[in-house]
Amino acid sequence: MIRVRDERGVILIALLWVLAALSVIALSFSRECLVEVAAARNARDLSDAYYVARAGIEATAYKLVEKRFTPQVQGIEAQALPPDPLELGFFEGAFGGGSFRVDVQDESGKINLNFVTEEQLRALLEAIGIQRPDSDVIVDSLMDWRDVDRARRPNGAEDDYYQSLPHPYKAKNNRMDTVEELLLVRGVTREYYYGFREKAPDGTPAYRYGLSRYFTVYTPSNRVNVNFAELPVLLSVPGMTPNAAEQIYQRRKSKPFRTVQEIIQELAVTLGTATLPYLSTDAAGVYSLTASARMENSKVARILRAVLTIDVRDPSYHRILYWNENVANL
Repeated sequence: MIRVRDERGVILIALLWVLAALSVIALSFSRECLVEVAAARNARDLSDAYYVARAGIEATAYKLVEKRFTPQVQGIEAQALPPDPLELGFFEGAFGGGSFRVDVQDESGKINLNFVTEEQLRALLEAIGIQRPDSDVIVDSLMDWRDVDRARRPNGAEDDYYQSLPHPYKAKNNRMDTVEELLLVRGVTREYYYGFREKAPDGTPAYRYGLSRYFTVYTPSNRVNVNFAELPVLLSVPGMTPNAAEQIYQRRKSKPFRTVQEIIQELAVTLGTATLPYLSTDAAGVYSLTASARMENSKVARILRAVLTIDVRDPSYHRILYWNENVANL
């Protein structure tokens, strides 16, 4: 009887171990199933959000065309109207069970990478918080990337540097075709290009924009439209004082300037002959649209970016100049 009991005890222990092992396997399998289901759901939501983002870009393009060809209300009636989201720099909407927000930037308010001077570039880098020696490397490297010779500046880079990288390539030594080319230039990190999240002095979440916010390749000169230029862009203009830049930036939010001369006539600022040639009120009719979309109750977002021009010669009245479906979600 004792031997039988011992055998039963051994069998019971073995069964308990088997049950424990099966439980672990079942839990592991269940966890993997949940992960797979979540991944499948996220993949589906990203696919659906892609079309919502495209719808957002098309809807914004339509609104821009409509705004271009619709007579603007003036006077007291205009003051009674609610603010135009496009003038505030965004457009929001819903489509197909999802929602989108499109960040709208007029390219005339940015600095053209193919015309930016060293002085402008250094001032902009300082305005957005990129300090030396990193700023020296970016300035010299960008000038080396853009010029036609292969002479290397003191802090710059030419083929010898880029060919030594893990994934080698050559310096452009020519005009820049897209703003994203900055990511190929020595010293321009993803954080410097896209920006990064940080905490404001009061502890609230904030976002420090990067170089992609302030540069373009779609305007015809190095002049910037004061009605659309961000504060760092205004601060980069030669001879522009912080006080003058702030006054221009604040005034244009409530009342756009009709001419550059209005700045001198209506604000308590002095703009010298070195500053005026860099300022403009001419709109280029080219817009950068960054659409972020997500489905209802989804945590994942899809981001698309397009640059378009309002073109009366095109049957749709607008033409896509640039399209990017792989925008980083920061």
